[in-house]
Amino acid sequence: MDATPIAVAVPVSTEKVNNLESQTEELRCQRIRGGLCPDCGTQLYEIVKSGVLRKKTVRPLSILGQCIHGQCIPCLKGDSTNNVGNAAAVALSALADPINRSSSATAIPTATLVSVSRTTQMESSYSGDVNSFGSYHGNGQLVWKNGDKYEGSFCNGVREGEGTLHFSNGSEYVGGWKNNKMHGQGTRRFPNGNIYNGSYSEGKRYGQGRCYYANGDLYIGEWANDQMNGFGRYYYSNGHSFEGFFWQGTRTGKGKYQLNDGRVDIYRYENDLRVGEGVRWSANRKKAWRLLGGKVQNRVSLQVASEIAQRCENDSS
Repeated sequence: MDATPIAVAVPVSTEKVNNLESQTEELRCQRIRGGLCPDCGTQLYEIVKSGVLRKKTVRPLSILGQCIHGQCIPCLKGDSTNNVGNAAAVALSALADPINRSSSATAIPTATLVSVSRTTQMESSYSGDVNSFGSYHGNGQLVWKNGDKYEGSFCNGVREGEGTLHFSNGSEYVGGWKNNKMHGQGTRRFPNGNIYNGSYSEGKRYGQGRCYYANGDLYIGEWANDQMNGFGRYYYSNGHSFEGFFWQGTRTGKGKYQLNDGRVDIYRYENDLRVGEGVRWSANRKKAWRLLGGKVQNRVSLQVASEIAQRCENDSS
């Protein structure tokens, strides 16, 4: 009978195995120091030296299909040839201090991976454009767990530019944003049915604006710190109107209150209440009455009426 060939195992020396492991680990270390994925070699970080002292700055990269915020997409998905899955974690932790590594040749640092789904610590999810650092940049949509949803412009991770915020209670804001706050011109629909259209600053109504109230009232004028503040006109749903000054949401100083039949009261206000002496003019302005405590006292001449109105203005200054 013919002799059947026998496979003979060729022994590999321990020294050769150690050399291969050492070379593999050295390659991984070189990749990490260069900002590459230690398993597949994808560029994950940009290392820039600047200043007189040549200080190192490490910047995570985001490249479509390759990496996102310094994490290797193929390795995260398990699509790389090495199929290691923790490559980005190795790079993330090692790049913080690539020189101070463990003295052990096989020691591999570990780190917690950030989910590619872009779910943030505030329990929100984002879909849209990002910049080279992985920050929200351009047009996108941000949805919070409570149901609030923002659609619009982002700049370096914050809401900036034009955008719409839909609140979970059914209200919304449409307009300008700056540093995650309502800023510039915008329209806010409140849960109670009020609608404000005008200027915002640092997330609050500020400057010129008008508010349409659910009960039919309308205010047109100046705002500050989210309240009527400064000169404005308030139109009541019953046909009356007020023209004058406001302070922190209340009528303060000299004001003109007009009834729906055309008669006009000139009075001084404090904390939304009439104080002191005032005057009422007829619709054709040919008659006048002295007022005290908001009530008609007696008829006066037009000259006396003018003097009372002047005192209201002087007392308000």
